[in-house]
Amino acid sequence: CMHACMTGSCVLSACLMCLEAQHRLAFERRHGSDTFPYAIPRETAADLLETCKKAGVWTRKEGANVGKVLEVMQRNGGAVAWHEEGLEHCKLQIKSWERLPSPSSSSLARIMRTEGPLIGSLDVVRADYYAPGWQTRVYTGGSGKKKAVGHALVCMEYRLDGELIRVVDNHNWQGPVRWISKTAFRSFTQIKVEPLDAGALGIEVSWRRRLLRMLWREETFWWRQRRTLNKVWNKHH
Repeated sequence: CMHACMTGSCVLSACLMCLEAQHRLAFERRHGSDTFPYAIPRETAADLLETCKKAGVWTRKEGANVGKVLEVMQRNGGAVAWHEEGLEHCKLQIKSWERLPSPSSSSLARIMRTEGPLIGSLDVVRADYYAPGWQTRVYTGGSGKKKAVGHALVCMEYRLDGELIRVVDNHNWQGPVRWISKTAFRSFTQIKVEPLDAGALGIEVSWRRRLLRMLWREETFWWRQRRTLNKVWNKHH
């Protein structure tokens, strides 16, 4: 999956993951924790990859642009998500998105704390990004811009002390989760959504259903999503 990340499939992964996270957040703010029953499957990720290929939005050499991928997703009515209990599928739609080229530290912290995760875009130099000990080291940017390649990931937490951003990367089903300096990013993109209508979809949100769902899940959303999407990138690379 490392090769996939470096060739731009990471953009598709980040867009899908951030879209689901925003829908999950919007829904659960209305109905309570652990009430959102949908997840984007690998079939949806595979379909998006093929659609972006045909539209010329994604190429193996150049990768993809976040805005262009979101345009494709919005034009197609969103991303198909499957119900965890095998009930009817639904589409997670995109209301809008906003590119944030150079937000202040306080703005980033506020957005991630109150409005959910963002898609972060940056250029990375592989030798620096994967230098020994990278799993625990803060990435501050690469040396030698000529060797840099585009990368995208999901930003989920901001630490003002040191201006560090906690991200979920696209290497494997564990992410991994790591810290990257704000100065390493080129821009951020915020996806905005309308919460799904639980009544229209027939979603049960009682406390009993919530408890059963929590007991049924053994993994967090992040880890499960990484495992699912990662299979698609490995298949196509």
